[in-house]
Amino acid sequence: MEEAKFNNLCSHYKDSFDIHRTTIKQRDTLFYGLLVILAVFTLQLSSAETVATIVNEYVAKVSGIKVGNNVDFISTLMWLLLLGFSTRYFQVVLEIERQYGYLHSLEEQLSSHYPDSSAFTREGKTYLSKYPLFSNWVWLLYTLFFPSLIVFSVIAKITTEISAMDSIGFNQLIDFVCYLIIGTSAILYVYRLHESSLENLTSRFIGLFTRWRS
Repeated sequence: MEEAKFNNLCSHYKDSFDIHRTTIKQRDTLFYGLLVILAVFTLQLSSAETVATIVNEYVAKVSGIKVGNNVDFISTLMWLLLLGFSTRYFQVVLEIERQYGYLHSLEEQLSSHYPDSSAFTREGKTYLSKYPLFSNWVWLLYTLFFPSLIVFSVIAKITTEISAMDSIGFNQLIDFVCYLIIGTSAILYVYRLHESSLENLTSRFIGLFTRWRS
């Protein structure tokens, strides 16, 4: 009975790790796609006409459809692309974080059968012990600096659009809705990943403030 349970646990761990690896590949693909979209999106701040021409030529080459060099249309298209890719990217990264916790719990159960070995610690103790400083740095890039870059970019873009706006059109309404959704999603994403750290900082601040008042 114990052997059957162990074999089932091994099989489940293998399946879970395969799903985890597939999700990581999806995250990386989304990350590189977001970098390209964000670069083009940010380029609009200084060269909107150039971006319109590039996007028009690319769409015509890929699909044979000419969208024209309408700056407002291209701007809204980039907002929608950034919204779609960023939302999915945040969702996938959060899914990966949940998977790590589950894989670690499975490894603890499996490694208990090998107390004097490092077997079944690939994603847990062994992974966390390798290059911890660099791993923490990369994690911060994914979970803090990159979403912050997205937020700063959308704030700069919507500010530019508002300052150049003569009247509110349908395109501008779509852009503003995209701005609200992207900004809110990025803030919630960062908060979810750094929730425990933020709560610790808040508790310390409240404690210091309470001692100072007393």
